[in-house]
Amino acid sequence: MSEIAVVGGSLAGMAAAARLAKQRHRVLLFEAGERLGGRWATPGALPPVFTFPAPWRDLFRKSGRPFDAELTRTGHALVPAPPAVHHFADGSTLTLPADRGDQWAALEQAWGTPAATRWRDLLDDLDERWQLLRRLGLEDEFTDAALTPRRRAALGLNRSIERLARGFGHPQAAALIRSTAWRIGSDPRRTPEFVAVRLALERTFGRWQLTRGGVGVPATELIDLLAARLALRGVEVRTGTPVTAIAPNRVTTASGSVQVDAVVATVNPWEYLRLTGAAESPLRRRTAWTLPAFAPTVGIEPLAAASEGSGSGTADGARSRSLIHPGEGTAVPATTEDVHHAPTGVRVEYRLPAAAGGLRVVHDFTSGAPDPGFGTRWTSPRTWLRQPPLRAATASVTLASASSRGGNDPWAQLLSAALATYVIHEDLTGADIRPTNKAARP
Repeated sequence: MSEIAVVGGSLAGMAAAARLAKQRHRVLLFEAGERLGGRWATPGALPPVFTFPAPWRDLFRKSGRPFDAELTRTGHALVPAPPAVHHFADGSTLTLPADRGDQWAALEQAWGTPAATRWRDLLDDLDERWQLLRRLGLEDEFTDAALTPRRRAALGLNRSIERLARGFGHPQAAALIRSTAWRIGSDPRRTPEFVAVRLALERTFGRWQLTRGGVGVPATELIDLLAARLALRGVEVRTGTPVTAIAPNRVTTASGSVQVDAVVATVNPWEYLRLTGAAESPLRRRTAWTLPAFAPTVGIEPLAAASEGSGSGTADGARSRSLIHPGEGTAVPATTEDVHHAPTGVRVEYRLPAAAGGLRVVHDFTSGAPDPGFGTRWTSPRTWLRQPPLRAATASVTLASASSRGGNDPWAQLLSAALATYVIHEDLTGADIRPTNKAARP
């Protein structure tokens, strides 16, 4: 049995620890704070409506009881969320379904056939770029050599989100396109246009909300479920234990050094460089040109208090939506999402009508601040290769965080953690547990 240290109790750190423990490694997880989950442990920080649940399903399946079975055991369920309502600067609104056919119908009515057709074709093109992106730091290791001139051209790496938005020729569509950059903490003028694949992901994978007992609940309960999985797998979690140094096969805390066979560092790259010193000079040179992404200001309050306020700008209909799912005879109070578009960013308002008496959660990207834990901000096409690679220069260390090359979305952090575990397990045992190895079993 190998001993592995995971430095950082972020989402990526928790995911890596759970996967490695299931592979019969002894895992020690060091977290400087008193709780796990990194910035996502903050109440309301993890968006309660999300797309692309497959990485969550894969994580739970590869660490024990499958995701849906675990949700059932705890009284949770993952159910479709209603369409987002977009509010534009000119006072107009748009309800945008995720389903391809429903989306086409809504846009044809709102924008007319020509613009709806261009939107459909744009998302079809983004679907193709998604297939390329999957091999670049999400499902496969992304090395510098992997970014060939042909891939750069196909992805549109040298073209910005802002250029894509302006070229579409419709103000509402332009706002939707720009929002994909704002919502990862970057400026549309500096962000490559392939980041807009998030629009296609929603159309392909849908929109989802977490419920418990039939009502919507904060997505941070997923962090609690993952923490329970760590306990089940026997991960030794040491919260309140900052790591002060990382070296080959060793981590150091205030209590002394711990010898290990491998390290997964899931702290942000600036913190990682502080812990490793001169050993990571190539990464240090690259990181000197990068900046932290702008994290949104997160606000959370009881829904009753929000309803009494006068500045939310949210349509009354967004406060009382419910869904009836196939096979169910009762309506599920829906978690709603209203997106307010402005020239300087977006403000996203979620309403959970039945959770703890009702909650209003606001993610305000118009007043965000640089946060190393939120990932790396796009400043140019070169940003991608300036982000940390999977394999560190320090021997026996792999890297996975919101600044990994897969991106800073929660689902991307789960996938980056999976890549780190594949590399470590293969280095230590010679066994390939990647999904591409059909002989491997969870």
